[in-house]
Amino acid sequence: MRPTRTPTTVEKMARECVANQARILNRVVTGIYEAELRPLKLKASQMVILVLTAERGQVRAAELCRALQMDTSTLSRNIERMRARGWVEAAPAADGRSHPFRLTPSGKRILRDAVLAWERAQVKATDRLGSEGVASLFRTTRNLRTETSGA
Repeated sequence: MRPTRTPTTVEKMARECVANQARILNRVVTGIYEAELRPLKLKASQMVILVLTAERGQVRAAELCRALQMDTSTLSRNIERMRARGWVEAAPAADGRSHPFRLTPSGKRILRDAVLAWERAQVKATDRLGSEGVASLFRTTRNLRTETSGA
């Protein structure tokens, strides 16, 4: 009979790392959306920014960073690329200090064009994760947002 061997810390880290599992999930799901959005030359991260901006009419970068749990440098890079493509533009600020932006007609058009790609990606992601996996993902992110917001 073989003696049981206690796994080393490195082996345990390789098998049980929560961060690694989250990164794998992120890569797989993002890859599904990116493949569907690729013909539009739109990234999944940009699509989400377009959606939230369209939903709010105009938005400040700080609001998006909070809503997306995204750091400012990542958001800034995305916004600059989207400005260069003509999808977003500066919007008038009520307080004169902040720098909100909004969708341009071109941004509204690309978002409208992205709907079918998004729907295909949703089906593929749901098929890949399973309905219980999707439900679990939504519960987890809802809980994380609640904890982050201090509610």
